[in-house]
Amino acid sequence: MKLTIYTLINYSTFFKFGIKKMKKIMIPANKVQSEFSVKKSRFISMVFPVENDMEVRSKLKELRVEHPSSRHVVWSYVLGDAGTLYGLSDDGEPHGTAGRPALEVLKGSGLTYVALFVIRYFGGTKLGTGGLVSAYTQAAQDVLALVNSVEKIEYSKYSLSCSYAQYEGVKAILLENKALDCVEDFSEGVTISGKVPRRNIEDCRRDVKNFSQGSIEINIVEEE
Repeated sequence: MKLTIYTLINYSTFFKFGIKKMKKIMIPANKVQSEFSVKKSRFISMVFPVENDMEVRSKLKELRVEHPSSRHVVWSYVLGDAGTLYGLSDDGEPHGTAGRPALEVLKGSGLTYVALFVIRYFGGTKLGTGGLVSAYTQAAQDVLALVNSVEKIEYSKYSLSCSYAQYEGVKAILLENKALDCVEDFSEGVTISGKVPRRNIEDCRRDVKNFSQGSIEINIVEEE
């Protein structure tokens, strides 16, 4: 017999284990855009959620097609769960005056898996090194101020088997570790499968092992 868990239980009477808090992975919820002008040069800023650098380059190609008359399409990105993978381009602007200041603002936003593009339509007046740094910094700040961020959660699918006596305690641990889509199969023992946030899986394994005194193993079936 299979039963899907739909309701939470009060597990305060069961074992409570400390869960290590890990930094949340925050990403932009969707595309946002802003625009301003300096000495007749238009700066159009866009932020996109992206998964990898190939997606960044694909977006860049699309923007060049959409804005064929623009002088520059400056870009920067931050990738990786820890937000430690970076990329940038000045796209013809003087070195260090465009992509770098935009990237520094982007890094300070706390977002990852994010790409920032600044499209410049030249207005006929050169801004100088300081003016360019100021303009691209403002372009990044303005568009990032419009971003709604959401948490990126990656899951590991798991399965485990336990006895009827262990069932309530195991279920409490799974729920405390934010397990979802739990399916239970009751036969000679209990088999439970579902998915747990990847950042919680090691804590979940430890808690289940401690609770069961090593008799229960959580098997990872698939990453998603």
